[in-house]
Amino acid sequence: VVTRPPSNTETVAIGALPAALVFGASLVRLVGTPRLFGQTWSYAVDWQFEPVPRAQLESYLSSRPGDAAWTFGEHLSLTAGHQDIPAIGLVPGQGKPIWPTVLEGREPRGPDEILLGTKSLEAIGHRVGERIDVTMQGDSAERPMRIVGRAVFPFFGEGSFTPTGLGTGAAFEDPAPDPSGFTFFLVRSGSASTRPPSPDALQARGVCPSDQTCGIFTAQRPLDLTDYATVQSTPLALAGVLALLALAALAHALVTTTSRRRRDLAVLKTLGFVRGQVAGVVLSEASVLALLALAIGVPLGVAGGRWLWSVFAGRLGVLPQPVVPTWFLVAVVPLTLVVANLLAAIPGLLAARRPAAPFLRTE
Repeated sequence: VVTRPPSNTETVAIGALPAALVFGASLVRLVGTPRLFGQTWSYAVDWQFEPVPRAQLESYLSSRPGDAAWTFGEHLSLTAGHQDIPAIGLVPGQGKPIWPTVLEGREPRGPDEILLGTKSLEAIGHRVGERIDVTMQGDSAERPMRIVGRAVFPFFGEGSFTPTGLGTGAAFEDPAPDPSGFTFFLVRSGSASTRPPSPDALQARGVCPSDQTCGIFTAQRPLDLTDYATVQSTPLALAGVLALLALAALAHALVTTTSRRRRDLAVLKTLGFVRGQVAGVVLSEASVLALLALAIGVPLGVAGGRWLWSVFAGRLGVLPQPVVPTWFLVAVVPLTLVVANLLAAIPGLLAARRPAAPFLRTE
């Protein structure tokens, strides 16, 4: 009995499963990996409005032995190419300056260099390496700056003003910070065991203004990514539905194939096949059909899932790093063979018990 090739329905059903798993695993990784949504620091402390003097902040940070490097900052906004862009102005503190994740180019090395998000670059029609004229918030004079990098931005927001997010935002070294101090700082800890300070400790040391609430952030997810976090299990649930669809398609293929080839099975019985051998033929056909569908569908599904994620990540303005679940590639072949043979058990038993004579009367 010659096994027919898998149909388009079976191949698509099996191929859609790894595509959904790749997309879902990539989304879960993006939501749970701070570096991918722009955060290169261990934690941030942000009180948004009232500045705190630099000396006071440095005195506190120096008293924490686990904090290896820190950078001060303030919330700003700027206009470039007739576009208003939320921004952060950063000032080096101790250690190497801390910047959001750079996707292309490099970090700024002077006050005349700037990082922009992917969507912000597209909005102003510029690319990395070009120069732009920038007008800072509250300043009428234009400042020429060179775009030295494209970055992805975590959440930096001040009250009701538009916050930065993924592909939207700007970051630069602030040449003229507020003389009264800063409104947030970024800390890179020297050890993973170092814990962020508590709000009470910050209040006691005067780091947080008495009329402000200090936000302590270990994962500054942008608002749009926070929305995706609520539905990150959806692609995985879809993968489960697609798995059921693939099983249904395979079961249908086995039943219809066995029904169409009743005469062939009857001939095998006439040639001396016993019931166990006839059932074995059906099980073998199920295994070959499943393997053919896997050989075609899985590589296409993985490639399709990687492509879909790369397109999606590019639109978000984040680093496109698709995740291929290795457990799936390891388990899919033996699991599919087991399921295919279980599905083929009933058609195989029915074919083995079916008498041969009614299908050979025309011979």
